[in-house]
Amino acid sequence: MMFPNTLTQRPGRRNGPSRGRNRRGAMLVLIAVMMIGFMIAVAFSVDIAQMHLSRTELRSATDAASKAAAQTLSQTLDTNLAIQRGKRIAAANTVNGEPLLLASSDFTFGRSFELKSGKFEFSPSGTPMNSVLVDGRRTVGSPSGPVPLFFGNIFGVKFFEPRTSAAATYIERDIVLVVDRSGSMRGQKFADLVNAIDTFAATLDSTPVDEHVGLASYSEFATEDVALTENLDEVTSAMASLPVGGFTSISRGMESGKKVMDDSRGDEFVERTMIVMTDGRHNRGAEPRGVAEDLADDGVTIHTITFGTDADLPRMQEVAEIGNGRHFHADTGVELEQIYREIALTLSTMMTQ
Repeated sequence: MMFPNTLTQRPGRRNGPSRGRNRRGAMLVLIAVMMIGFMIAVAFSVDIAQMHLSRTELRSATDAASKAAAQTLSQTLDTNLAIQRGKRIAAANTVNGEPLLLASSDFTFGRSFELKSGKFEFSPSGTPMNSVLVDGRRTVGSPSGPVPLFFGNIFGVKFFEPRTSAAATYIERDIVLVVDRSGSMRGQKFADLVNAIDTFAATLDSTPVDEHVGLASYSEFATEDVALTENLDEVTSAMASLPVGGFTSISRGMESGKKVMDDSRGDEFVERTMIVMTDGRHNRGAEPRGVAEDLADDGVTIHTITFGTDADLPRMQEVAEIGNGRHFHADTGVELEQIYREIALTLSTMMTQ
């Protein structure tokens, strides 16, 4: 009787050792491929991180340059000095470890104006010139050149070219206050006006821009009381000593305000604003709306304030509309003070975009 040879290996298990070796070889190939992919991912991550950092640094340096240039423009009214200042501040900031160098052509001067939405829009070469737009570049052909990448050369990408822009605005203004000192302003009303002008001056003093302010006053006739000045104490002192009494000639007050405004720093760099206040009704002299048209044609913005129940609101609303300004009304001294504070805060604006 014959028995099967138990030492004979089954056909299915004949290649066991070589099969294991094949598996190990396949795993080594897979690991090698994965390592290459991992290294590529690391390379990409390093370059992407560098690109993000360079873009952030470029934005910060460009913002700083535009702010410095706009501030110098407001102080000197000189575009060349503004460019020099902007270049120095840009170079004090690094992008990818190197100073940001700007060309003069990277600076554009113009005017920013507020839209109804509350946003500001920059207009190149617009006047009054109050804004500086800076084009921050690390591109081929720029003074600093592009940003080199660490691993980009492996994939044929040698450098990164970030670019951004920033506009900064310092709105310089020459402001003429035209105030009513007619007989109806005697007593508490005039005391309230003096207090409101004090608040206006104190608010302007707290802003970063140095406005020039002048003062004209009127009853039946008008006077130019304070020439445009940075010393707002002159304005508040003159207000406290104004005589009160007589009829009301708003137009003559505005004409005196225009004479004060004639000594303005000019309309190329400075916004010019007149704030006309009254508690009564115009009863002497030319029509105020005609004077408003002359001022508006000369580029002067006119805001109007009516005070008390006897003030001529419709006429003063029209004067403000002609002058592209706003009309305000106060029934009390507290409201009058709030209005002058609000106007002062909106007159001095610094913004970037």
